[in-house]
Amino acid sequence: MKKMNTADPNPKYWAEYSNLQCVKHALIREYLKGWFPKMTLGSSGCRRLLYIDTHAGRGKHVNGQLGSPLIALTTLLDHAYRDRMLRNAEVRFYFIEGHEENAATLRAELAGRPLTNNVFAEVESGNCFQIIENAISEMEKDGKRMAPAFIFVDPYGFSLPGKLLQKLLSHPKVELFVNVIWRELDMAIQQCRGECAPQAADAGPTLFEVGPDPVQELAATRKRECSRASLEVILNSIFDGDRWRTINAEGADRRAEQCAELFRQMTKAKWGTYLRMLDNRRVRYFLLHLTNHPEGRDLMKECMWKACPNGGFYASKSDSPSQMILLRPEPDFQPLHEWTVERLSAEPKRWETLTNELREELWLSKHLNEVLREMKKNGKLKCDGKFAQTQNPLFRLTPQAAMKPLF
Repeated sequence: MKKMNTADPNPKYWAEYSNLQCVKHALIREYLKGWFPKMTLGSSGCRRLLYIDTHAGRGKHVNGQLGSPLIALTTLLDHAYRDRMLRNAEVRFYFIEGHEENAATLRAELAGRPLTNNVFAEVESGNCFQIIENAISEMEKDGKRMAPAFIFVDPYGFSLPGKLLQKLLSHPKVELFVNVIWRELDMAIQQCRGECAPQAADAGPTLFEVGPDPVQELAATRKRECSRASLEVILNSIFDGDRWRTINAEGADRRAEQCAELFRQMTKAKWGTYLRMLDNRRVRYFLLHLTNHPEGRDLMKECMWKACPNGGFYASKSDSPSQMILLRPEPDFQPLHEWTVERLSAEPKRWETLTNELREELWLSKHLNEVLREMKKNGKLKCDGKFAQTQNPLFRLTPQAAMKPLF
């Protein structure tokens, strides 16, 4: 049996707390604020919920900022609807950590936080993906299904088990929130596609022409081929096949979009929503939410707009976390206005239809409502019936809709 790692390989991580970490944790907190009541309240509420953190870490940074396990736990314990939610439901938190030193620290943090009835928290040490795989195998052997779950997959490197992600999302009401370490993953894909092959340094003009050493060249070629072959095995595991070869756009940002879409297709998720995290104006990693439920898509879009109110879904490491409370400028609604005109140019549509079609886009329904109000105010929209979303009126464009933009 493979011996478990004891020490944290990157202790410096806990000494800093950048805007990237702040946004990541804000998304988890805001999403769970909505997810817990959505899943437990009402006549169709679930009786058991799971939160799984695959790389839980220590639970707290050096300067006191909470890590993802404690953020998830405190979000439930401090929730305004906590008692109502836990009256008929139990919530189990599974924190998995590959390094015993971190796991012991996290256990100590949890020991100082009393839990209420129907809330359970457990720290397990070991290989997270193997632990989850074993648990699923046991459930399947017993003919059981996985309880509704929110699983935060936050690996230390870029490797991910594609087949396991598929299996997890095949269970009803399971959602994945995956931290894709994009810069390293992109480099691996580029290298295996032959676009990052190392080039010989230019030594400049020489007095005597000396031919390359064929033995050294052959050895270097074999070494590159061996390295590429090893990377291909890893990439095939990440994407459950060689579909990663289709990630071939010109720029790294566009390739990140291709990668996010490929993960969605691979896991057969209905919705994939991702936020790009920038460092030095380049995508460092992206956070990808995968769900089969429209309410999950809507909720994650709302959370991401809170983090990035101008759309595009990105956050920069250079931004200070302390600036999160400042008022943000209003988003540019012109693209949404154009989208609305395009939809209504084809045929009249009801308010509910437009709202459902908007789910494919990054905009929120409240943004659409504002655009519709402005269009009606400026005489560019005719409303058959009372102008109220609850009345679901039919909208059609007026001749003025082809005139200059509203925003």
